Amino acid sequence: MRRLLRNCQLFAQLSTREKVWFMVLFVGSGIAQAALLTLPFRRIVPYMGAHYKNVLCTARVTQEQQLQAWRIGRITAMATKYTPWKSACLVQALIATWLLAYYHIPYVLHLGVARATPQGDDLQAHAWLRVGQWVITGREGHQEFTVVATFVAPSLLGTDRLSESMPAN
Repeated sequence: MRRLLRNCQLFAQLSTREKVWFMVLFVGSGIAQAALLTLPFRRIVPYMGAHYKNVLCTARVTQEQQLQAWRIGRITAMATKYTPWKSACLVQALIATWLLAYYHIPYVLHLGVARATPQGDDLQAHAWLRVGQWVITGREGHQEFTVVATFVAPSLLGTDRLSESMPAN
């Protein structure tokens, strides 16, 4: 009961815009999760952005865009924490890109893989979303993954606002 009261207080402290984002992201996470479970991956890829080289890269953004993206990432984490379904990294990255695209904020979405154990043959997958220098979703442990696909906001293609970092392994 105490936890529920604390969560309600946290929600009440959000701005009206953040409350709307929370609701949109909560519902969007259900839609994204259902799509990932039922649709072939090739049907979901267009919603990630434009496919780019398999490299780490960064989109140049203004400080205002960076702060707005950070807030979107924070509310995304908050909304997906309370879903009754599992809202893993790819779901979080997908729904955050939708809000970033709505606000015309350039983003870079990376998909990566890593070995589950040093000796094992099992692979783990991870998705993380960058805006400028900040990773706004999927931040935890993303450095351990090798980039296998990169998607960028379509507005970044053909501009000088996209800079490549180191090549993927």
